[in-house]
Amino acid sequence: MANDIISKDGNIEVSDGVIITFVEKVVTEIKGISISKKKKSIKVTTYDGGKKIDCFLEVNYGVIIPEVVSTLQSEVKKTIKIMTGVNVTEFNVIIDSLNIDTLLEK
Repeated sequence: MANDIISKDGNIEVSDGVIITFVEKVVTEIKGISISKKKKSIKVTTYDGGKKIDCFLEVNYGVIIPEVVSTLQSEVKKTIKIMTGVNVTEFNVIIDSLNIDTLLEK
């Protein structure tokens, strides 16, 4: 596989499922966003230079989207690189729903 990590003792392959789990974990740590309820809300594509990730999110009303998404992109790339050695070349965020529950509570 193009993104295997080669060590002196052999290759290490990190599955897309593991990458998705790291993305889900980072999303839960950032206030005001959650993974979309769509069936395939995180998609990982493997390229020679690394992985491209598309992530569908729901944001809470009042969240400043560019700030939160920028933080998420940085944290996901950093976490995956540190924990797996895999390079994330693109982390695309698609906001596909807005949670207005907090607006309705006022």
